Amino acid sequence: MPEVSPASAKQAAAFLKAFQNLQLQPLVKLEDWEAFGVDYNNDCLDELQQLVEDSTASDNQFIFAGHQGCGKSTTLAEFARLMEDHYLTVFFSIADLTETYSINHISILFAMAVQLMAKAESEKISIDPSKIKAFHDWFKKRTRIEEISVTGEAEVGFNLLGLIKSKLKTDAKMREEIKTEFAQDLRNLLDTINNIATAIRLACGKPILTIIDDLDKLRLSQINEIFYENLKALLEPNFTVIYTIPIATIRDTRLKSHIETETNTRVQVMPVLKLYAKGDSHRSEALPVEKPFNTLLKILHRRIPPELFADGIAQEIVRYSGGVNRELIRIAKECCRLMRVELRSRQRRGEDISQAQIDGDILQGALDSLRNEMSITLGKLDREILEETYLNYQPDDPKQEEFLNLLHSLYVIEYRNRESWYDVHPLLIDQLRLEQRIGG
Repeated sequence: MPEVSPASAKQAAAFLKAFQNLQLQPLVKLEDWEAFGVDYNNDCLDELQQLVEDSTASDNQFIFAGHQGCGKSTTLAEFARLMEDHYLTVFFSIADLTETYSINHISILFAMAVQLMAKAESEKISIDPSKIKAFHDWFKKRTRIEEISVTGEAEVGFNLLGLIKSKLKTDAKMREEIKTEFAQDLRNLLDTINNIATAIRLACGKPILTIIDDLDKLRLSQINEIFYENLKALLEPNFTVIYTIPIATIRDTRLKSHIETETNTRVQVMPVLKLYAKGDSHRSEALPVEKPFNTLLKILHRRIPPELFADGIAQEIVRYSGGVNRELIRIAKECCRLMRVELRSRQRRGEDISQAQIDGDILQGALDSLRNEMSITLGKLDREILEETYLNYQPDDPKQEEFLNLLHSLYVIEYRNRESWYDVHPLLIDQLRLEQRIGG
């Protein structure tokens, strides 16, 4: 292997750091937000805060919808921190506690009970010891955990709940036993949740705000079973709860109407950043909407320094994101991966890489790779729906199951302003052009 100059080593290290910065995870932890966060969701935060502050005991459960990867989790985590002065906030991902395929209303409620107790213990809230013991005994009985070999009441609580969280994720038998028991006695679970919440509220002097993330990643059939067939159970907790659902769900008139009737409030929607006015995204000479375009560019440059891009490449990555944060990061990460392979090859040949940048060839390779991954999943009907949506900014039937699946998978993106309209993911627009289904 030829000797590498300090300048080349520095450039290789810069691309490694950029690759490490491009994890497809929301900015939930404060340190992640401080490292990579860009403040642009103030309107959404203000609306959520107003909803919570205006809520009453009879309408304090809210549904928050949006595309996967549009920034919901980051926004909700920021919202939880914003509300900490006045509420005891409990923010958690349901996917961290149980396998997504097994989630139903019972597993959501049981996870809520576990997280409430875990929060109380991590915050060292002074609940009456006899109540803590009663709650621990309840959890032990339902999870078949009878002995924890540690000493001290605080340690018992911490380790018990930590073990329960671990077993919920890994022990399918325990999950099924919990579901079976509470399917027959759901009232016991609901009463226990409310008893825990009441004990916490009285001890800390704050109302409780619980935010349950990643429900939007469930299958649409699961969402229907949870939020149509069993919504009433999810509205039983006597404190404020925010649930997340996929954007495709609110295309179902029956489900949306049911949710809004039962919660007595409309579904809150987090829109995707709209990079182009309706129609402009199909014209190569069109100029993007400046504010959202620059916001995504700033998000990208928080993770990859501008000098690692050739002229115009960062802007192209933003354009191909369709306004979706996750897609921005996904494309940039693939660019970095291919770039690091290229750097390794060039170093082996003894070439200087001190001025290497992500250029048009690297970007095209990344776009081709990601586009191919998406296109191989498309059937004939999918392609027809995408073509119709591209031509008319609307499918022939927005309630069609195949269209909803495309929307759920981000193959189609919904945009909102004075009207709601749809466009095809920019990568799949390229695919439709390659297949000569559309011009351009």
